[in-house]
Amino acid sequence: MSIASFVLDILDNPESNTLENFVIEAEELSNLDFFKRIHLPENITAEIASKSQETEKTSFVISTYHPFFHAKKLHILYIHDKKAYTKELSDMLGKLKGDIAFYTSKKEQVISILDSLVLTTYSFEQFLTKKTPRKLALIVENPSEAIREEMTDRIELLSCVCLVRDMVNTPASLKYPKKLADQIMKLPFRNTKVTLMEKKELETKGFNLLLGVGAGSDKDPCVLVFERMIDKSLPTLALAGKGVTFDAGGLQIKPDDSMLDMKSDMAGAATVVGALLALDSKTNLRANVVAAIGLTENLLGGSAMKPLDIIRGYNGKTVEICHTDAEGRLVLADLLGYLEATYAPGTIISVATLTGAVLHALGQNYAGIMGNNQEMIAEILANPVGEERFWQLPLDADMIDKTKGEISDVKNVTSGYKAGSSMGVAFLTHFIKDSKLVHLDIAGTAYRTGSYSYFPKGATGFGVMTLVEFLKTPVWLHE
Repeated sequence: MSIASFVLDILDNPESNTLENFVIEAEELSNLDFFKRIHLPENITAEIASKSQETEKTSFVISTYHPFFHAKKLHILYIHDKKAYTKELSDMLGKLKGDIAFYTSKKEQVISILDSLVLTTYSFEQFLTKKTPRKLALIVENPSEAIREEMTDRIELLSCVCLVRDMVNTPASLKYPKKLADQIMKLPFRNTKVTLMEKKELETKGFNLLLGVGAGSDKDPCVLVFERMIDKSLPTLALAGKGVTFDAGGLQIKPDDSMLDMKSDMAGAATVVGALLALDSKTNLRANVVAAIGLTENLLGGSAMKPLDIIRGYNGKTVEICHTDAEGRLVLADLLGYLEATYAPGTIISVATLTGAVLHALGQNYAGIMGNNQEMIAEILANPVGEERFWQLPLDADMIDKTKGEISDVKNVTSGYKAGSSMGVAFLTHFIKDSKLVHLDIAGTAYRTGSYSYFPKGATGFGVMTLVEFLKTPVWLHE
């Protein structure tokens, strides 16, 4: 499994360009001196001046076949609404075909440009007979050493986002649990210990809920555990990722249309892996980070779990299976119990394409966030990273109480209580005792039906940037 799925050069001189599309971002009219310095033709300069002085200013793009620094086509981009900078930039880049060189004199926006340049031009071509790989270049004159380091760090992060996209886009038959685990274990983790637990060990340790989800498949479930133990005296934060590599719904099978994107039901696990890989080279973390991802398939078969079965989870709680397609919370429940019992983390962040309800509530541009660590939730909401946006959904004592069972400790679905996303997290609270919980429901954002900003149709890698930035931020250490 390759890490970087793009070719990007960082240049410090436009004369070094060899790519066919040359993009320059216009700022304000005062920026015309800059254009004269780089010998932009006067007719193009005049057009920029004219358009930028229009009474009702809007963003615009001027494209011309004028050869410029070895490029065949020149594009001038003027963005009026700075609040929509990344989206405007991504929309423009998304319309260009072929290789792209982007020249910027605004060093404070280098990271936003990098994000748009790489993530907008991403394509999943592994199964195309005729591939059209694209080359990219970012031209920044006289960058400081700090900017160079920042760009290098960001490119590493973007590689991990693209890796997550590739994992999620891959057909389910090529990433069944053990195969995906093997692929992940081949990734270049240097400072993170990765351990595989297979079916027999899971049976011995009591991962019965996860095993129940996978009972209808001929592919055995497994769990990957990640440890970045820096110092035992430091606090520990844990991540848990749902990795259902294909979800047919179990015996309560999904309708045909609802099954068409279910190769993406392991996006939570992929997001956790991408974030951990991006953090692996960081030496300034101020906390231990551990994680577990549960890999399984939810299929139909003679051994599949049945509605109204009762299964005992890792932490000893019994669960009545009221619906076999509410399986993601079963996977996470065992992971939460294991992480708390093994590492005693202060907080566990679970990441999953958990509910279709979050898509109906928030659409595809916002992920749901909920839990009982309000300080962490507030920190994530107050500091959005890139184009990743979260919206808090409620979680209260009544919701938690409604998940209790009559003939079991809890039930995985509460009929009649419509707040599906919140109820999924209410269920999860029963499987940790002392740790706090923050849940990211990325069901609407991890796999899109259409593009938006630098998120393409299909897998987006949503959540990787947020997790990486959050784990590098010391605020939550004060919990």
